[in-house]
Amino acid sequence: MPGRVSSISIPAIRQLTRPETWKLILLVGFVAQLLLILFVTAIGLQQLGMTTRNLDTVVDVHMRKQNLTKTMVVSARERTLIMFMLTKINDPFERDALLMQFNKQGSEFVKARQELLDMPLNAREHELITRQRRLIAFAQPIQEQVIDLIGANFSQDAVDLMLRKAIPAQNDVMAALSQLDAETQRVALDASRRAHEAHQLARRWMYLLSGIALLLGLLVAMFVLRYTSRISQERERLATHDTLTGLPNRMLFMDRLEHALVRARRRRTLVGVIFVDLDRFKRVNDTLGHASGDQLISEVARRLRAAARAEDTVARLGGDEFVVVIGDAAELNHILQVVEKMLAVVTEPYRIAGREIFCSCSIGVSIYPNDGLNSVNLLKHADTAMYHAKAHGRNCFQLYNSAMNAMAEERLQLETDLHYALERKELVFHYQPQLNLENGRIQAFEALLRWQHPEKGMLKPADFLDMLEESGAIVNIGRTLLLEACRQTVAWHAAGFSDLGIAVNVSGKEFWHEELIQGVQTALAQSGLPPRALQIELTEGIFMEDLDAAISRIHALKALGVTVAIDDFGTGYSSLAHLKRFSLDVLKIDRYFVKDLQQSPLNSALIGTIVTLSKGLHLDAIAEGVEDAHQLEQLRRLGCRIVQGHLVSLPVAAEAVAGLMQRDWLQEFNQA
Repeated sequence: MPGRVSSISIPAIRQLTRPETWKLILLVGFVAQLLLILFVTAIGLQQLGMTTRNLDTVVDVHMRKQNLTKTMVVSARERTLIMFMLTKINDPFERDALLMQFNKQGSEFVKARQELLDMPLNAREHELITRQRRLIAFAQPIQEQVIDLIGANFSQDAVDLMLRKAIPAQNDVMAALSQLDAETQRVALDASRRAHEAHQLARRWMYLLSGIALLLGLLVAMFVLRYTSRISQERERLATHDTLTGLPNRMLFMDRLEHALVRARRRRTLVGVIFVDLDRFKRVNDTLGHASGDQLISEVARRLRAAARAEDTVARLGGDEFVVVIGDAAELNHILQVVEKMLAVVTEPYRIAGREIFCSCSIGVSIYPNDGLNSVNLLKHADTAMYHAKAHGRNCFQLYNSAMNAMAEERLQLETDLHYALERKELVFHYQPQLNLENGRIQAFEALLRWQHPEKGMLKPADFLDMLEESGAIVNIGRTLLLEACRQTVAWHAAGFSDLGIAVNVSGKEFWHEELIQGVQTALAQSGLPPRALQIELTEGIFMEDLDAAISRIHALKALGVTVAIDDFGTGYSSLAHLKRFSLDVLKIDRYFVKDLQQSPLNSALIGTIVTLSKGLHLDAIAEGVEDAHQLEQLRRLGCRIVQGHLVSLPVAAEAVAGLMQRDWLQEFNQA
């Protein structure tokens, strides 16, 4: 019995224990799976976190250190160059401007060094900064002696001191800065290498542990692979897309343009390359700040993307430049429809930083295969066409044609000539009279800028004014010519024409410049012209860029005692509410309405309305572009009492003004 019982009980026990063993194994396996998953997850997250921190350190700390050392190097180099330039310049205004720049560079140097000292530095970097500080302490008094000698007009002594002591001392400073720059680059590269090695180690750990985890749980492996994939996709996106707008960058744009050209060759279709550049975008940054500028760029990007077709590519090249690829177009009209739509959406008002602003754009268009067979030429030609759009008044688009290359070369030569035009006294004022029809007297002259080009003859502002604005030279030139116009008017007063006024046009860049009010005040003070005799003429478009700021500036101008006029009234954006807020003195009726006055009853009605509006707002109305007696008579009947145009006189040199003042205008027009 015992043996029997034993023989029966052993299999029974085995049958009983076998399921329990599997359960135990499964439990152990499950626990091991969970532990492995936790281990894989912990190690993976730890390694990824470490590599992320290392990369952040490289980007946030070491790159910033490099930028600060670069700033110190550039500031030191600029101070040396400015100090040298000061010995060569005799103009006190230019010298003061250079001194301000000299001090500014010194401030930027000190600021960069202080910020660098606040960052984690190694012993070598501390040593180099300490050495540089000692060298600066030695070099700075010498530089100050050079500046003092220059200020005392001992230029040769300043040059000798600079060559003997200042430049060698500055060279020592630059040598120390170069070593500091090299050291920060070495530290950054070393940190980048360590971060890369840590990242590679993290990848190996992930692959190894994910392979083991795959045997026990596919879920963990899938999670890791998905997480790694997301990191890779994010890196690729950052490498191929603009960080501000999310649009493709130049690299991705060129790739997509190449693909579009391949398809176009195969299907024999057209490809349009559209180059979009915002008009006067820099003024938004200067007046509202870079944050507002970025907000405007983002909104423009959104509008362009919405205006394009789903299959088109909208990219940002940088700054305020965008490009669009329109592929598989059957005919040119399909491309132009998109262009016109983009032009329209960009010009709609924006709400930026709590203000309503207006922004237009200039667009250049090149077409494959007519304007180029490869991506480089198409982009270049679209860029060229865009500059022609700007030259034709902005807020428009221009199709490329082969003649533009020659025009671009001519423009480049003209820009070179313009650089020397002021110092050669080639930029002058011609004066066009504004005639009062009630008393037959010329009450003012408008100062109109002309360029007496040595080869091309007399050029009008339309030929060169945009170049002055783009280069920024319009501000200094405008200030100089304003003073000249004021002095000329004082000379006319001294000749017996004491009631004569002068009207001077101010460009948008001049109006928004921070020294506008001071410049007008200085011109009045230095010339001795009574403020009431000076009239500042502004176009409507200037006001619309920032209404509140424009109103503040106009009030500041009015506080000086000068009068303010809107030029080309009726062609811009002004409303009655705006006119009331601006507190203006004169509305100048655009020549567009005067030109077709006889043939267009609508123009006659509009001019009558503007004249009535002016009287109601206690403003003077001046009709521009009056060229024949019929226009003059009709303007008289409409109640416009002041006219300006070729019928009265072409713009003339200052010497011819006296002859115009002595004529009996009422008798001449009555006889006519």
